[in-house]
Amino acid sequence: MRVLCRDAEWLVTRVHSVDFTTGSQIAFCTGADEMVRGHEAAFVTDLDDVIPIDPRDTRLVRDSSHGFQRAKLFLEAQLRQMPLTAAHPDVNGIGAFRPLPFQVKAVEKALQQMRPRLLLADAVGLGKTIEVGMILAELMRRGRADRILVLAKKSMLTQFQAELWNRFAIPLVRLDSVGLARLRLRIPASKNPFEVYHRIIISMDTLKDVGRYRHFLENTRWDVVVIDEAHNVAGATNPERNYSYRLARLLSRRADSMLLTTATPHNGKRETFGRLISLLDPSAIPDPKFQQYSADDIKPFFLMRFKEDVRNEAGEDFRDRRVVALHETAKPASPEEEAIYHRLAALRSSMDESDRSAILRWGLYKRFLSSPEACLSTVENSLAGLRRRHGDAADIAALDGLKDELAAFSIEQSTRYQLLIEQLRQIGWDGGPASPRVLLFTESTVTQSALAKALAQSFDLAWSAKPEDQPGQVMATIDGGMPDVWLGKTIEAFGTGNAAIRLLIATDVASEGVNLHHQCWHIIHYDLPWSIITLIQRNGRIDRFGQHHVPEIRYLMVLTEVGELKGDQAIFGRLVDKVEEINRTARNGESVLKLYDAEREEEFVAEKGLLGGNKDVLDLPEANRSESSTVEDMLRLASEQAMAELADLFDDDDKVLIRELAQKAGDTSRVRLYENVRFLEEGFSLLSQMSGDGSYHPIEKTSHQFLLTPPSDLKRRLGAPEAGRGIVFGATAIPEEAWPEDGRLRLTNDPDRVDTAIRAARALRGQWSDELLLTELHPVMRWLAERLMMLMPRGEAPMIASPYLPEGEMCFCFIGQVSSRAGTPLIADSHAVFIAKGGRINLMPLREALARARFYDLADTGRRGTLPEPLLKGFVAAAVNQSLDRMQARKQERQTELRPLLEREESRLKNWLAQRRDRINDQLADLSPTSQQAIRARQSLEEAEKYVLDRNLNWRLAHFEAADQPTTRLILAIEGVR
Repeated sequence: MRVLCRDAEWLVTRVHSVDFTTGSQIAFCTGADEMVRGHEAAFVTDLDDVIPIDPRDTRLVRDSSHGFQRAKLFLEAQLRQMPLTAAHPDVNGIGAFRPLPFQVKAVEKALQQMRPRLLLADAVGLGKTIEVGMILAELMRRGRADRILVLAKKSMLTQFQAELWNRFAIPLVRLDSVGLARLRLRIPASKNPFEVYHRIIISMDTLKDVGRYRHFLENTRWDVVVIDEAHNVAGATNPERNYSYRLARLLSRRADSMLLTTATPHNGKRETFGRLISLLDPSAIPDPKFQQYSADDIKPFFLMRFKEDVRNEAGEDFRDRRVVALHETAKPASPEEEAIYHRLAALRSSMDESDRSAILRWGLYKRFLSSPEACLSTVENSLAGLRRRHGDAADIAALDGLKDELAAFSIEQSTRYQLLIEQLRQIGWDGGPASPRVLLFTESTVTQSALAKALAQSFDLAWSAKPEDQPGQVMATIDGGMPDVWLGKTIEAFGTGNAAIRLLIATDVASEGVNLHHQCWHIIHYDLPWSIITLIQRNGRIDRFGQHHVPEIRYLMVLTEVGELKGDQAIFGRLVDKVEEINRTARNGESVLKLYDAEREEEFVAEKGLLGGNKDVLDLPEANRSESSTVEDMLRLASEQAMAELADLFDDDDKVLIRELAQKAGDTSRVRLYENVRFLEEGFSLLSQMSGDGSYHPIEKTSHQFLLTPPSDLKRRLGAPEAGRGIVFGATAIPEEAWPEDGRLRLTNDPDRVDTAIRAARALRGQWSDELLLTELHPVMRWLAERLMMLMPRGEAPMIASPYLPEGEMCFCFIGQVSSRAGTPLIADSHAVFIAKGGRINLMPLREALARARFYDLADTGRRGTLPEPLLKGFVAAAVNQSLDRMQARKQERQTELRPLLEREESRLKNWLAQRRDRINDQLADLSPTSQQAIRARQSLEEAEKYVLDRNLNWRLAHFEAADQPTTRLILAIEGVR
């Protein structure tokens, strides 16, 4: 609504509650009059007089513009600012992609919750980022996602940021090391950066490194927090000492909605998965140790789908990959290597596992399977440690002999390296610009460095190890210690068609989350991780949703005749086979060994298989299988039940799901007079005529594209590089990398063009598309709607005439809203009140009213109604009262609908607290009152009690309990002149 504050007029854009109990609020506003236009401000209602306009005092002003254009645009702008409140999502036109039924169901699942809290655990490569974007877009349209915080791995920041911008026009400010440096230049050190920027993406590593931001985080509330690769915040074995878990728990308590994504949701332990669910809702699991819970407890917060579940929906977006047969990528070891294998075999056979480390028993062997340099580095470190501790002389002598042989042997001489050269040439890779892109994985940074130097020499390539040089080289390397900016730029270059890079040598920093399939369909595993999890994650970088080529995967193998080691290759071959079996048939991810942790899998294969001499190690029952199988079965059951409940809402045929959802979301209040393109053209043209400042250039049109040169106030609003730094528009500033070089924004209403533009960007310059879909969420369209809402001065509404309504009859058009006590929209309703001669009153939905008045056909014919001014004012007051009565009735209906949900939720919370209290009291009975365990248990109980108190008060007021009075705005009057 329009308000008056500090002698200036403002448009309220959102409201945050300071204290639910007192009604204190912060009104965030955009300037509406000449003195403050284009500026943002926030007013605390306890400190400032924020004076709304009484709709009964609305003055009606006849619109004399051609075809009533001003009135129509003013009405359209008001309608576009209405928050959605329908129960179901409407994903039509939500972004530049083809929504698939399984993705739409994730949005529906989120909206079933009053406060969306969801763990998306779909398998590798199924497009969880798209699902996150869909949910965020839907929440934004509902006025519930103004403040967004995304936590992602540093290798994923640019990719995640670009995906949300390119596909959904959702802008996020990236606070990597460069972004933080810019931030320090723009704001005082004492200023909370999370209050300046409203939509942020940042890495957990950055927050760890910059501890001073924790204080700011503790004092910031978010509408939505998204944590990508969320298994990293599950707390591991010591949650209270795990920074990532503690930070995620803090953010959970400071956020309204929360989305977690991971393809590996659990590690086989009930406790760690329980902690992950407790981040979403601390009251989901009664057991404070997270050991005892069921599928019913986690079902509301969890979705997990696998490739086989969605293959029919995805169609050609999934390709059947080709794995080059092992006999084609294997080669016998050389005599020099066999000599080293003999030494390693002797070392293995002489080891007494009771007093020898894993490094000596099998670690050195694994390093040599990577490269002589990696093994030599480990030998030198081990020798230094043994000598420092005065270790066993026999061990030192054995390692000294191994060191001498390794020092005389290099990666260029190794069979594995020669095999790599052969495979690269078979692919057609020679380092030239016509070479296909290849992703080469190794576990060791020492091997990575040796490989880069050897390949540079073999193919006569220039190569530098400096991080800043990687994006521009034919051959690049990335690892976990690389600075975030250059890591992101290198990954972006690898996905850019005309970039020089043709070979990326990566450690497993590139194995999680990163999309590398846009320009690459070849993976070579230089060394073999002894982990099914790691191999599946690696292959998922190119074998994923949207790959347009057949992915080709090569596993390099060196065969030895040394007796003690010869059987190992059978285990390695079986490891590869298992990965491919899972890819073809399984719906249980990487859970063959039931270990759910790459390091534990590696140790299991080494101890039980290599050292134990068991070639069937991958088919052995594992010691932890009982618990892990139970967890896996429970997760599968929870997801199946959740999907079955969603399926009950729709037709059995998923192909009609999106249509049915649109029908279910068919809120009669959602009215549009203009398509997006026409609204942009006519609205921008009108603002241009009114501006008179020379900064409005005409929109250039082609058949499917619109080129918009932003005027000065829009540049400032979007954070254009040349617009100055005095004002930061936190929710609308678009990413700096997304600004086109010529400063002109390219918009289209064709999603296929945007998809083509995204592919063109990847071919030419990186991840940022030049052309964006014109959606209602695009910051340009939000700016346009806000500016057009100011067409009428404060306290005025346009009045037009219709020859299709009887003379003397008036139609008053309203937008009414019922909000929670915290300002969350519960009901938004567009309707009309007809008042005829004699005082007869009729209410109907706005859509029907406009149709009755033939609104779309109206033009100014010069005819005017005959109602006298005093009677007209009386009609306005009567119509407002009718509108408020309607919204009061809608409020009662809404509260009646919500009451059972509220009572059920409060009952569940009461039962949860009672169970939690009983369990903690049982625990305390066996502890000394002064012990650390007892202190922690009492603290846990206090936290539980505070949580229930907060939920019963704040959460209830935020999501269930409506404000005392609804509001309404008179946005148009139509007088009958028939």
